[in-house]
Amino acid sequence: MRKLLLSALMFSAGATAYAADANVAANAESSEYSAFQKFDRQYSLGFGVTSGNLTNGSNGAVNNSQYINLEVERLFNVGIWMDINASLLTYYSQNADPATPAVGTTTGSQPSFGGINAKVGYAFSLLPDHLLITPYGYLGRNTNLSSYTLSEAGSQTNLTQDYYWSFGAGARLEYRINNVFDIYLDQNGVYNASQAPVTQGFAPNDYYSYTSTLGAKFNVYRNLQLGAQAFYNNYYFTQSLVTANGVALVPQSSVGGLVSIGLTY
Repeated sequence: MRKLLLSALMFSAGATAYAADANVAANAESSEYSAFQKFDRQYSLGFGVTSGNLTNGSNGAVNNSQYINLEVERLFNVGIWMDINASLLTYYSQNADPATPAVGTTTGSQPSFGGINAKVGYAFSLLPDHLLITPYGYLGRNTNLSSYTLSEAGSQTNLTQDYYWSFGAGARLEYRINNVFDIYLDQNGVYNASQAPVTQGFAPNDYYSYTSTLGAKFNVYRNLQLGAQAFYNNYYFTQSLVTANGVALVPQSSVGGLVSIGLTY
């Protein structure tokens, strides 16, 4: 009798779990976002390049960089969208800045050599299965290792203290062409607040960045996804970065691209 009762309880528990799992699967299939989830539930590894202009208000220069990027993205059944990117520069070049002669081209005028940034928003369906708009908030932590930071922060320069808190907002318009092709336009504005201890009384190198991105995703075979992006960045520093040797160069604008390979899930 006890064995029979135990078997009945186990069967009941198994049936309940199966029913719950089937209900979750059914909800996923019936979600208004299911067509987009085939593109926006993915993780990928990317390689990017940028070319930018530097300025100190009167003189200019050019910088170039290469970087790798790890991305994890998810669009939930309820419409919440999350996109997390971790990036790291692998190559950087520019001419030495006369305003920071002590460090030469050790790091250059580009402060962010890597970081982790997250976008979290809510997706609104404008055209079922084809057009989606997602307003989002932006939060990140990025390095602040420009030649200005190295020369003016003195002996306290290190990866633990020299960073930015980056926060802002944006929106993404996504168009799903079919089960294979998806394109999107992303625009955001971000404020980067320097946390580097400028011990000699110099100005912190806070700045605004505005980024426009045109991207595409291709579901080429089963769970394999390829991606491509082209983007334009515009920078505005809140004040001139004056040193004992003149005004330091800062990024003014840049263009770039990224290709990626990943898996949907």
